[in-house]
Amino acid sequence: MTRTSCPHSDPPGSLTRLRQGIASRLRQGIALCGATAALMLGATPAHAVPAFARQTGQDCIACHVGGFGPQLTPFGRAFKLSGYTLTNGKKHIPLSAMLVSSFTHTTEDQTPFYNGMHANDNFVALQQASIFLAGRLTDHIGMMGQATYSETAEPANLAWDNTDIRYAHTYSFGSTKGIFGVSLNNNPTVSDVWNTVPAWQYGFMGSPISGGIPFTPAMASLGAGVLGTTAYTLIDNHWYIEGGAYHSLSYRFNDLMHGAGSWLISGYAPYLRANYSTTIGNNTYEGGVLGMNIKVPTITGGSGNDTIKDVGVDGTYQYINGDIDTVTVNGLYMQEKANYDQSAGVFPSDTAKMLNLNTAYWYHNTYGATIQYFNETGTTALGSNAQTNGVVWELDWNPFGQSWTDPEKNMRLGLQYTTYNKLNGSSQGASGNNSLYLYMWLAI
Repeated sequence: MTRTSCPHSDPPGSLTRLRQGIASRLRQGIALCGATAALMLGATPAHAVPAFARQTGQDCIACHVGGFGPQLTPFGRAFKLSGYTLTNGKKHIPLSAMLVSSFTHTTEDQTPFYNGMHANDNFVALQQASIFLAGRLTDHIGMMGQATYSETAEPANLAWDNTDIRYAHTYSFGSTKGIFGVSLNNNPTVSDVWNTVPAWQYGFMGSPISGGIPFTPAMASLGAGVLGTTAYTLIDNHWYIEGGAYHSLSYRFNDLMHGAGSWLISGYAPYLRANYSTTIGNNTYEGGVLGMNIKVPTITGGSGNDTIKDVGVDGTYQYINGDIDTVTVNGLYMQEKANYDQSAGVFPSDTAKMLNLNTAYWYHNTYGATIQYFNETGTTALGSNAQTNGVVWELDWNPFGQSWTDPEKNMRLGLQYTTYNKLNGSSQGASGNNSLYLYMWLAI
């Protein structure tokens, strides 16, 4: 099944800040989720959602690598798993906004695919503008909700974006301690706290007109077109298990939300996520699995459904040396198996394999450099060649990464260059899609 998308679809969404002075019970929840106050408040530093900064009183570096979302520190992961509920007790406005403007130049002219786009000199005055409703609702319930206006959509529109409403509570059974939560969300993996899964993996921002990665797993194409409930637990600050199911929203709601989501699910699609993580000194390690089984109306012209199985393994390494050096390494390998309805007597199945590896270095949470390698093999969409691979190079400057006179606002300037070795099964002409992408990302 072919899904055309930007290779680095912005994972607009919630990410957070924590407060040092919190109630002892909530502080226990933080400890259970894997962050110590000594390490995170003194050393570490979504999209970053400044509403959480107002709620917690913390600078962006408390929860975000580089002082800007969406890549989370251990403290940020703890805050999200605890239901976005930690607070400094002061009144705050639970609203934030985000704006992204960008310029893209490709090696060869691209065919315009929306009104106002030029072939090769496109400047997107407003690539994305979002408003967030984000914050604590009760002692155990919090949320992050987003609506996004995109000038590059056709037609330009305001649409429903990543939304995550969750309940969380700590528990203990003898010597075993943990946290239990329930997430109501509209995008599989948006509830996850690691930057390996489709909703949050690198690239965090990308060009709307470059060649992109032409195929993404089905679970990455369901965002805002489904609604699901998952339950999760973190046991002894190491073992994480999450499971639930997703169902398509109605055609009427999708139209109201301006065509949110790429696929409609037949029935319910089960989702499972499990991993193990540990922190040793300045080092954090994580490894896990994720999967989803999806039935969708067939593309073969038959009368039945196609079955899509997405299975992946992921791993993370994170090193945080106070406010000096931060290194992250993220990897995700996924396989998608599509079995097609045979009532029309067509191509029986496809199997595609996807690899995403990236590493980043940040100095003083201000200057960053990232390298990503992506590779796809196999077949999709009734036997079409999925072979695509290349490298993304990115330099970033967060001028307010460590702190600012007003820590509730932030900015990132990024310069990104994408090179293709193969695209859609061929090396011929692939480099014509190489792109230079410059963006400014503001959060208030």
